Amino acid sequence: MPAFEPSFILGADISSVQEAVDNGATYTDTDGNEKGMLELLKNHGFNYIRLRTFVDPGASYGYAFGTGGSCAKNETYCDKDHTIEFGKQIKAAGMGFLLDFHYSDTWADPGKQIIPEAWRRARSIDEMTGLLKTYTKDVVAALVSAGARPDMVQIGNEITPGMLIHVPSASTDCWGNDPVVNPEGLTGRATDQSWDNLAALLKAGIAGVKEVDDTIKIMLHVENTEDVNGVTWWVNSAKTRGVAFDVLGLSCYTAFQGEPEVWQDTFNTLAETFPDLSFAIAEYNPERTKANQIMHDLPDGRGLGTFFWEPTQSGSWGSSLFTPQQGGAYKANSEDFAELEAIKASFGM
Repeated sequence: MPAFEPSFILGADISSVQEAVDNGATYTDTDGNEKGMLELLKNHGFNYIRLRTFVDPGASYGYAFGTGGSCAKNETYCDKDHTIEFGKQIKAAGMGFLLDFHYSDTWADPGKQIIPEAWRRARSIDEMTGLLKTYTKDVVAALVSAGARPDMVQIGNEITPGMLIHVPSASTDCWGNDPVVNPEGLTGRATDQSWDNLAALLKAGIAGVKEVDDTIKIMLHVENTEDVNGVTWWVNSAKTRGVAFDVLGLSCYTAFQGEPEVWQDTFNTLAETFPDLSFAIAEYNPERTKANQIMHDLPDGRGLGTFFWEPTQSGSWGSSLFTPQQGGAYKANSEDFAELEAIKASFGM
């Protein structure tokens, strides 16, 4: 299956949609017609989909288990099997596919990078890297075999602090809140003392992908976009340890990473500092036109594009592109989608 390489990525993370549809959600486009989410997004210029995947969301403290919260689900959404099912739909729709490995049984982000339950028996970094590589290779190989080859793979999610750092505490819930640093001392923290461990884990994940298909692009994703020196230090720490990757993804939310002028300064500095890298906004919501323009304006086409975070949901990160209706229905907001169509038109997509 040939790689999908659009002139510019107008992407979205819609990982929650599979569960929502199973629970009866429907989506009405701006033209008043009910459509599947992929068809609806494609109708407005979206060409790439990002899906998160967890190691075992049905494990204790996992995304689907319900420990200490309301996460309990009828199925283990965002596991390998559900990702394959959804990935096949993405490829059948003729869209690009970014696979986002969280390397946890639940949400991984700057405050929580919980080691999967099945990997907590590891007692050396070599053992941990072996588990991570085997898992990564298994998932990617299964996707490729099923006709759902990812065009890009993200090794870890918002891994500024590192990954595989924490274990659950007595107060940890199914969202992964209130974890503690692994008392066994085995972590992949992004500190001067532990960066070698983190680099080994990153290289293991990358190798797991490349051994299946060495043409799949590799993204690393950090979220401290407001701290250009911190991002530069992080990337240099990876590169000097031989971590080879293609794309640096950053998070760009006005609630957490400042205003677009801050993002632009960071991306411009990074593009000049690392001429061998391409860039993407891996997650964003507000300032949609400016976010896409920042990417589009990077030199030599190295701003690959953007991924809008969960267009059917609203929260502290920003607003949904849809308005909820009665009976689990969602109606596309004409003004929001008009802005995205204008972006598409201005880029000649």
